[in-house]
Amino acid sequence: MPSLIDAERQYYVVKEKFWDSGSGDINDEGGATIGKMDRKFFSLRAAIDVTEADGTTLFTVSKKLVSLRTSYDIKDENDELLGRTKKKLLSFRPKMWMEDAEGRKLLWAQGSYMGWDFELKDNTGQIIGQVRKADRMRDVFLGGMFDFSDTYALQIMEPSFDRRLLLGMVIAIDNSVHDKKGSRGRGGGGFRFGR
Repeated sequence: MPSLIDAERQYYVVKEKFWDSGSGDINDEGGATIGKMDRKFFSLRAAIDVTEADGTTLFTVSKKLVSLRTSYDIKDENDELLGRTKKKLLSFRPKMWMEDAEGRKLLWAQGSYMGWDFELKDNTGQIIGQVRKADRMRDVFLGGMFDFSDTYALQIMEPSFDRRLLLGMVIAIDNSVHDKKGSRGRGGGGFRFGR
């Protein structure tokens, strides 16, 4: 089976298992499990390991503890920084970006007014991918009252872009934009993939 981060993959469905736990499955467009997310519950940084379906760690997403704005680090399996996300402090439409270790912008994420859809662009403005909340109607009608798990769909338009950065950005979007209430109660919040 090809790797979770294989350049041939254009579609991902990221689904949390239950109750904003930070753990869940990453599926292909046909519903087959191609990867896993595993939240480290005793981590101050709310670290989430993203692995192949067989458990091989590919990268980790974790909250930066000391930062003026909400920020998440995406690190490879050797703990080397691949990218750091930062969220714009005040905006009607959610906006985030990702920088490399030297502070160069790699990726921009601009959300819709409700924060359910995001366009991912590189530093030239080219659309690299799109993120859509797959279960948004539940949020509209139930208002998050029964918000046990969430699902996102990621479509990638640029095959050469690093899948670790794109998947890491989706996790950071969820934690930075949508998990504000939960993150205060859980010391930084687990992965939710919810709006």
